[in-house]
Amino acid sequence: MAKAKNKISYVCSECGTDYPRWQGNCGACKAWNTIVEFKEAKVPTQRTAQTSAGYSVQDAEIEKLSEVSDQQLHRYKTGSSEFDRVLGQGIVHGSVVLLSGSPGAGKSTLLIDVLSQLSQIAPALYVSGEESKNQIKDRGDRLKLDLSKIDIMTTGDIERICQVALDRGHKFLVIDSIQTMFLTGIDSSPGNVTQVKESAAYLNRASKEHGITTIIIVHETKDGSISGPQTLSHIGDATLRIARESDSKYRTIRADKNRFGSAEEIGTLAMMPDGLKDVTNPSAIFLEHGSVEASGNIAYASAEGRRTLLVNLQSLVDVSNGEIPQRGVVGVDYKRLSMLLAVMRKRMSVSIGDNDIYINVVGGLKLNETGTDVPMLLAMLSSFRDKILSSKTLAFGEVGLSGEVRPVPMGQERIKEAIRNGFEIVIVPKKNYHKSLETPGVKLIAISQVSELENVFDLAT
Repeated sequence: MAKAKNKISYVCSECGTDYPRWQGNCGACKAWNTIVEFKEAKVPTQRTAQTSAGYSVQDAEIEKLSEVSDQQLHRYKTGSSEFDRVLGQGIVHGSVVLLSGSPGAGKSTLLIDVLSQLSQIAPALYVSGEESKNQIKDRGDRLKLDLSKIDIMTTGDIERICQVALDRGHKFLVIDSIQTMFLTGIDSSPGNVTQVKESAAYLNRASKEHGITTIIIVHETKDGSISGPQTLSHIGDATLRIARESDSKYRTIRADKNRFGSAEEIGTLAMMPDGLKDVTNPSAIFLEHGSVEASGNIAYASAEGRRTLLVNLQSLVDVSNGEIPQRGVVGVDYKRLSMLLAVMRKRMSVSIGDNDIYINVVGGLKLNETGTDVPMLLAMLSSFRDKILSSKTLAFGEVGLSGEVRPVPMGQERIKEAIRNGFEIVIVPKKNYHKSLETPGVKLIAISQVSELENVFDLAT
């Protein structure tokens, strides 16, 4: 057996970037005095079957890509339709899923529920390095879950965990959390950048080689990003984040990355006494947040993956008391506000740029699409003129620099969702309009130029 050796490396404790020698500033995240020395895991100097390059999956056999088995991915239902939606209609066999979120967001509550469902399919193991077995059992009993087929370990020893999972034939594994896991061959404490990276890599290899479906809880930093080295997000097949909405009762799940589905889907859950429950009509929640009638308010139909969400968009236009007008934008692209102000002045002969202007998406959602242009224009006009738009008015549409109103994806689906939720005036791009969508009691207004918004505004107030 070749002698093992320690390799000295230098890693940024903020982002996990490796350096050959110490330096004061991290070139990746620009942080100062965060680069620390550590000893990497002891490995034999000769290559053996056990050594592996980082977190990569080893299969050195060459095949024609066209001849690779076209076996379909097998998905398991987790018991939560919203969780399944974000994963891509179920969790994939042998995949590694990272789930992050702030303390108290409901990560452990969600996963004990999910594991209770999955344990009915095949043996399941719940591993915690943060809580005792009694605490976890108490949570399961409080949620009235079937815990009879869930095995539990309270340890952080990754090698022992994987060996137990293999010996007992576990097909589902939950790690709570990766920041408490460690490899005995690494001379550093759990939570250290090296321990997190190597522990996650070890889990990834074991999951891929033995078909263990693994969900790993990851801590979150103050700015909402995954805590630990950057390589952590590359290891997972899906990286999900569970976040609280402004009302602490509701949670949203989004995918920052998903190798087996869309990263644009959103799931909505409600924290109830018996756990996190699916919300079948999240539009009602987000509309409820902005139910107060006031100038500057309008509803918007947002397309999130294959789902349409109805949200309230607000604007406040007020006389500026300073030399430089203030701008505040929450939930939409700041640059689009500047563009829309120029379009208003040039194409609509409405100049409000010397006022303080604020835009807000109620409920804390972030909208990264251009369909917010038309409702933003209407909301600013409403606030500037201090005229209340009807609470039954909804709008969407992209605006070009020439003042044209362009169609948006899933236009018909957005119109149908608005009608289903009782909106009576729906303002849409002309190319998204179709006669078949006409509904008694609903006025569909199709526009092609922003200059038409003046007449539309009078109809909607």
